[in-house]
Amino acid sequence: MTKAFCPGHITCFFHPVRTNDVLTTGSRGVGIRISRGATVTLEERSDARVEIVMDGVSSEAKVTRKVLELIRPGEGFDVTIENGLPVSQGFGMSAAGAIAVAIAALGEYTEDCYRYAHIAEVTEGGGLGDVTALSCRGHQPVRVRPGLPPYGSIEDTGLRFKDLTLAVFGDKLNTGSVINDPDVCDLMDSVGRRLVDEHIAEPTVDGLFSRSREFSRTVGLESLVVGAALDVLSPYGNAAMCMLGHSIFTDLSQDEVFDLFGDVPTYGCSSTDEMPHLV
Repeated sequence: MTKAFCPGHITCFFHPVRTNDVLTTGSRGVGIRISRGATVTLEERSDARVEIVMDGVSSEAKVTRKVLELIRPGEGFDVTIENGLPVSQGFGMSAAGAIAVAIAALGEYTEDCYRYAHIAEVTEGGGLGDVTALSCRGHQPVRVRPGLPPYGSIEDTGLRFKDLTLAVFGDKLNTGSVINDPDVCDLMDSVGRRLVDEHIAEPTVDGLFSRSREFSRTVGLESLVVGAALDVLSPYGNAAMCMLGHSIFTDLSQDEVFDLFGDVPTYGCSSTDEMPHLV
């Protein structure tokens, strides 16, 4: 049995970049590596079946399955994934699980874990930047050039977020349905490109939140509930939408969010420079 952990990642604003090479395909974007993440336990089987249980429920988990096919084709495994946050809500759990299962399958942490995870994410219709961001040893990575290093490049701005609250205001959001919509991608490209460049030139905490809100509102990504929640939060503290989910991140405490909204699902975390590792 082998066990590995990887932190999660919130994308704040971005623009997709697709090429004819999976390793240069990705996105330019701004995000936060977060202390909550995914833990994967891998046990070998005597047959060639791959059985995956995610948060107590049997799951197809196509990205995780693809990672195992790439690293150890034809082998069977029992895979248990324990996510520290809800999936499909913009918290990077898919990427975190892919990286963690790669480490467990390799039996050690190496740079190869990002390559396998990135290939699986892109080919199976997952995210386009979380794996790259998580390869950065920093709290607040900026994906300056798209794709996985050494093709892509990432910089840590040095920003830190000691206390963040994540709140979920709706059902799961299918990332692929958004990033594969040509009209949405065109708008993301024009707006996201400008905002990423602005953040690189002048990275500040307040600027990150304000640019995040401008991105989600201008591109039209906010649901009515998420948009209303952000309007309620704005007089009290910084808040923005997680890409891509019916969820928000804010520097208000969980108690403050509860006072404003009642019993919505909330999770406390901080930014982190912790790297993926065997447990």
